[in-house]
Amino acid sequence: MENKLEPRYLICQDCKRKFVFTAKEQKKFGFNGWDDPIRCKYCRRLKKILNLALKDKQDINAEIKFNEVCDKCRRQFYSKFKRRLGEKAYCDDCYAEIKHGDIEWDKLKE
Repeated sequence: MENKLEPRYLICQDCKRKFVFTAKEQKKFGFNGWDDPIRCKYCRRLKKILNLALKDKQDINAEIKFNEVCDKCRRQFYSKFKRRLGEKAYCDDCYAEIKHGDIEWDKLKE
């Protein structure tokens, strides 16, 4: 004898509304070994869209590089950060020298 599933009502974790967890969805979730959903289908879709948008934004930001000229040695280099007006930019070699104290920061600010 087959065990017939009845629709159940659950409360969405995000929007706090009641939603139907249909027999068809219960079968799908059970077959895949998933727990009962904690979000309604609309909030699940929204979360998926936001996660995809965030992932795309991170991928785009990781690829952006700004062409700069070192203020100390005048060599060209690429930076992940865009220089703001009045800021100085240094290549990796010059930055390492400055960071390790070979040059005083106060002199560079002038």
